[in-house]
Amino acid sequence: MLGHIAVDRITGLKGIITAVADFLHSPQRIELSPEKLHEGAPVKGVWLDVPRLLIGKSKIKAPKFESTVTMGDKVMDNLTGFKGIAVGRFTFLNGCIRIEVASKTLKDGKPVEPEVFDEQRLTGKISEQKPGGPRPGPTPYSTCKH
Repeated sequence: MLGHIAVDRITGLKGIITAVADFLHSPQRIELSPEKLHEGAPVKGVWLDVPRLLIGKSKIKAPKFESTVTMGDKVMDNLTGFKGIAVGRFTFLNGCIRIEVASKTLKDGKPVEPEVFDEQRLTGKISEQKPGGPRPGPTPYSTCKH
C-alpha cells in the first residue's frame, strides 16, 4: 500500500499512503499524507484505520522493506536498555522501520507507556513462541538445504 493514492471515506481527505502500521493486537493503520500544500507548507499526515479508506493505484513506487523483528519478540533498546515485547511496527515510505515496544514492568501499579524505536537500535529478538513441528530438520516438502 505504500505509495498508493487513497481517500478517506468519511472526510474525503485524499493523499498518498506514506506509512503503514501493523500491531500485535490491533487492526492495521496507515498514514495518509495530503499532496497539496496549505499556505505554502506541507500538511501533516493523518493516521487512519485501513477499512475507512478507498485505496487506488500506486503513485510512488515503494521499495520492499524487510523487518527483522516479529510481533511478539522480546527486544531491548541498545541505547537506553529499555526492554519489552514488540507490539507494533511502523514502515515508512522513506525506508525507516520503527518498532513499538511495550514493557512488562509496572510503575506505581500501572503499565509503563510503550516506546517506539528505530529497528536498528533493537537487539535480543527472542521469539516468545515455542517452535512447532515434530522435528527441527526439513520436511520432505521443504526447500531448505540442511
